[in-house]
Amino acid sequence: MDRNVVITGGSKGIGRAMTDAFLNAGDRVVFIARGDADAKKVLEDRKEDSAAGRLFYYKGDVSSEDDVKGLVSFTLNNIGTCDVLINNAAIFRPGRVNENGSDDFDSLFAVNVRGVFLTSKYFIPIMMEKGRGSVINVASLAGLGGGYNMTLYSATKAAVIGMTRSMAMDYTRFGIRVNCICPSATMTEMFLNGNDDNVIRLYKNNNPSGRLGLPKEIADAALFLASDQSGYISGQALSVDGGLSAWNGEAPQPRK
Repeated sequence: MDRNVVITGGSKGIGRAMTDAFLNAGDRVVFIARGDADAKKVLEDRKEDSAAGRLFYYKGDVSSEDDVKGLVSFTLNNIGTCDVLINNAAIFRPGRVNENGSDDFDSLFAVNVRGVFLTSKYFIPIMMEKGRGSVINVASLAGLGGGYNMTLYSATKAAVIGMTRSMAMDYTRFGIRVNCICPSATMTEMFLNGNDDNVIRLYKNNNPSGRLGLPKEIADAALFLASDQSGYISGQALSVDGGLSAWNGEAPQPRK
């Protein structure tokens, strides 16, 4: 596709799947991550892309304004511009409100919401100069409805959905489409390591598809939203959830 793509949290889980998907599509990718170990594995696994000047890693934290400014400079120096911005970086901390501390609130909102704000603030002007671009925010089904034991996380993802819709109103007229993806439970390290087998079984049983999502399936949705095939789509929260968001919570009724 020959696009210039920036992916936050692009070294593992859904972000890694997106890094692979856009490279496989023929794009150039800059990804930011906080830790070297996973990032170095990406570079090793995709060393041909790195050697060809199609893959670059920037170490940083999206909640830091200085790091985001550094990411912008790094991107411009290495791939020249940004056509697609994917705000994927996020953290999860469980808990009910009475159990969470102020540090949980600050950490979750810093990465999950402030990070989206900062990268959008500094990359969107680059897109405005060109008169085109696509911003894809990774939210969650938890941002569209309530979830047990995850009030703060749900609040951050609801904020991302709200930001997506308002940003679309502001920037679509400049040729910049803004959408978000709302995955349900996906087979990532963050989800699988944080839940026991019984919880994972419940997630599968409650989903019409009978399974968890795959990171590649979320990445495929990002490819679509970044493509010309979605040229008239902006301000949308696309659920990629095996049909789970269609369920109203009623028990099955095997009537005759």
